[in-house]
Amino acid sequence: MLIEHRVYTLAPGAEASFWDAQRERGEQGLRPILERLIGTYAARSGATDQIVSLYRYDSFEDWQTRLFGLYRQAALQPYFRAVRPLIRRQESRFLAPDPLSELTPHWGNGRDWLPAHGPLFASPRTESVMDELTLTFAAGGVPACWEAMARHALTADAGVMSGLCAGFSTIAGVLNQVLLYWRHPDLEAALQHRSRLRESGRWNDFLRELAPVDVHAESRLLAPSTVADMSPLYAND
Repeated sequence: MLIEHRVYTLAPGAEASFWDAQRERGEQGLRPILERLIGTYAARSGATDQIVSLYRYDSFEDWQTRLFGLYRQAALQPYFRAVRPLIRRQESRFLAPDPLSELTPHWGNGRDWLPAHGPLFASPRTESVMDELTLTFAAGGVPACWEAMARHALTADAGVMSGLCAGFSTIAGVLNQVLLYWRHPDLEAALQHRSRLRESGRWNDFLRELAPVDVHAESRLLAPSTVADMSPLYAND
């Protein structure tokens, strides 16, 4: 299993046009990669005008075949002509699921959700928020992170585990990073969860233990795409 984390930085003010292009492409045009899509989101904190997508592929070869195969399709050329001028920068990282199964309940460790399985979350996507936390370490910090998570029993802390739906680490691109994702029904719930994390003794002890490996924490709030086939985790509104 290979997880791709893809970020598009759009021209200022281009987000609405980006979503319009997705609606106009039709349901079948991007099917090979949409079959592997975890979700596409718009950043609502941190850097503006960014689109964040997570995909789950079988392997690097699966990623290459599905993605590169799109570029040769004549029917998709109008879509590419519409969307490419909106994108100022493209970035990709490859991720692997967290070895602690409780922190990755839907991917890896014998679990393998795909869009064909149907929505995971009953809450509608319109108000939902995904909170993405990226922890960056010095070399060797990722295995130390997993060990510290187990040692401080983070999975026993309701404040940490509430809404947690994925945990990954980078294996290509920017290395020595751990990414954690919490899903919330709305912005208020996301902010309340952040407050509980700040007050969690286990969470703070975990971060203090990792200080020698130069932990840098960066979080952002993400809004699910309103284009239905780009938010397969969520029930339809």
